[in-house]
Amino acid sequence: MKPTFDTYYNYAQLNDVLNTLAAEHPNIMQLSVLGKSHEGRDIPLVILTNRTTGPDLEKPAFYVDGNIHATELTASMAALMFINRLVTGYGADPKVTRILDQQVVYVVPRLNPDGAELALAEKPRFIRSGSRPYPLTEKRDGLHAEDVDGDGRILQMRLPDPAGDWKVSDRDPRMLIKRGPDEEGGQYYRLFDEGLIENYDGHIIKEAPPLAGLDFNRNFPGAWRPEGEQHGAGDYPASEPEIHAVVDFMAKHPNVYGALTYHTFSRAILRPYGTKSDDEMDAGDKWVFEAIGERGTELTGYPSVSVFHHFRYHPKEVITGVFDDWLFDHKGIFAFTVELWDLPTAAGCEEKSKEKKFMDWFRKHPVEDDYKILDYVNQHCPDALVAWYEFDHPQLGKVELGGWNVIYSWRNPPHALLEAEIAPQAEFALAFAALAPRLAWREVQVTPLGEGAYHVLAVVENAGFLPTYVSQRALQMKAVRPVRLEIDLPEGATLVGANRKVEIGQLEGRSNKLEVSTIWAGSPTDNRGKAEWTVRAPAGTVVTVRAVSERGGSLGQEVELG
Repeated sequence: MKPTFDTYYNYAQLNDVLNTLAAEHPNIMQLSVLGKSHEGRDIPLVILTNRTTGPDLEKPAFYVDGNIHATELTASMAALMFINRLVTGYGADPKVTRILDQQVVYVVPRLNPDGAELALAEKPRFIRSGSRPYPLTEKRDGLHAEDVDGDGRILQMRLPDPAGDWKVSDRDPRMLIKRGPDEEGGQYYRLFDEGLIENYDGHIIKEAPPLAGLDFNRNFPGAWRPEGEQHGAGDYPASEPEIHAVVDFMAKHPNVYGALTYHTFSRAILRPYGTKSDDEMDAGDKWVFEAIGERGTELTGYPSVSVFHHFRYHPKEVITGVFDDWLFDHKGIFAFTVELWDLPTAAGCEEKSKEKKFMDWFRKHPVEDDYKILDYVNQHCPDALVAWYEFDHPQLGKVELGGWNVIYSWRNPPHALLEAEIAPQAEFALAFAALAPRLAWREVQVTPLGEGAYHVLAVVENAGFLPTYVSQRALQMKAVRPVRLEIDLPEGATLVGANRKVEIGQLEGRSNKLEVSTIWAGSPTDNRGKAEWTVRAPAGTVVTVRAVSERGGSLGQEVELG
C-alpha cells in the first residue's frame, strides 16, 4: 500500500505502507523492531541509509519518533511523510542523497501502537498513552469518556442546569460559550465528555482519573518524579516497555547527534529545558538550539520556544521525565519536541509569538477567537463541530450529544488539512538531519624514509555543522569519546615508536562560529586533526588508516607503501 496523507492509518495499514516502501527501496530502507508494546505489538523501527557505504552504527545518526501520546495521530503521519521524503528523494535530491550516503536516519513512526489503536478503533477509546491500568487496576468513581451511543465518535455531552457555566452562542447553535460571571436568567448547561459515570449516585458528577493513567512522556529518566509528584510518571524511570525500548536504543546507538519527537497541539517547536531557565544552560548550547529552531521557523512557520519560559501548563509547575530534556541533559543530544497543528492558529487567532505563553490561551481568550474558529471550521471542516442531538443516556436520562469532535479538530487536523500541515515538517527534519558532524579525509600521505621505513600522515576534518562532541553538555556528561585515528598493519609490517591508535580530541564544526559580523571573522581550523606514524614494511605493503568518531562517523582508507 502506497502512502497517502489525507487519512490516519491504523496499525495494520501503517505496517503495510512501511513494508511497501521498504520493498520498493531495499538499498536505503530497512524495517526493524524497536521493541514490543505492553500488549505485545512490535514497535516498528525504520533504518534509512545507503547500506553499500557502510553499516549504520558507523555513521552519524538522526532520530525521529512520533505518536507517543495515543490520540496524537498526526505525529505518526508526519514521521511517515519524512520517511517518504527520504526514499523518494534519494538519487534526485542532492541533500537527501548525501545524507543517506553518509549518515543514517532512524524513524519510529508510532512509538505507542496500543494507545493509537484504541484511538482509531470503530468504537474509540481515548487514553493519554499506554493501555496498562495505572496507578490503580480498577476504575475510580466519576465520569469516564466513552462512545456511549456507538457512532464511532467521542463527542461532548451537555445537560441543562440553571447553575451551569455554559450557554448557546447567538452565532451558531452548535457552539457553547462561557456564561458571564454575573449573568442570570438564561438557559445554561453543564458540559462533559461523552461517557459513563462509575458509581453514579444520581447527583454528583465529577471527572474520574483515567483507568489508563500513564503518560509516557513523563517516564523518561531525566529528572523523573514519582506519581505523587507528577501524574502518569510510571512505577520508575523507563518502567514502560515502550520507553524502555527508546532508552535501550539510545544506549546502544552512541552515534545519535540529533532528535525530533512529534506531538500535537500548539504549532510550536519546543526545546529544553522544561525544568529550568535558559540562564542555567551553557550559552553556546543555547545559541545552537536557537539557530536550529530558527531554521525550523523559517521552514514551517512554527515559532521555536523554550518549554520552561513559554510552554508550562501552570506557571508554578514544571514537567519532568520528558524525552527531549532527558536526551539533552544526559547525553548532550540536541532534541526538539514539535507540537503539530493548532486550530486557533489555523483560524487566525492571535499569533503565538515568542512572548506568548501558549497554554494560557486555553485558560483565557476573547470570545472573538471562538468565532474566528467557528468561521474557519464552517469553511474548511464543518463536520468538526456537530449539531446537538438528543440521546437517552443509561444513567442520566435525556441528554444532548454533539459539540466538538475533538480528535479531528483540536487534537489533529481534519483529514483534508493533514497533508498541508505536515509537509513543511519533512523539510525541517531534513535540514536538521543535515547538520551532523561528518568526518572526511583532508589528506592521507605516505613518504618514503629509506631503508624500508615510511612516514604515514593522516589528516581528518569535520565537514559538518555540529562538532564531533555535538554539545557542551555532552562534554560535561562525558557522553562522547574523543575522535581517534588508527593504523592497521598487515603481517610483516611493524610500527616504529608510536601507538597504533591516537586520540586527537574533538573536532569543531561551524556551530561555534555563529557570529554574523565580518569584524569577528576568525575561522580557525579547529575542525581538523592529524596523526603520524613510522612504519617498516616491504615496498608495496598496503596499510589501512581509520578515523573513528562516535557521532561523526568512521572512515577507512587503504594506502600503499612505496
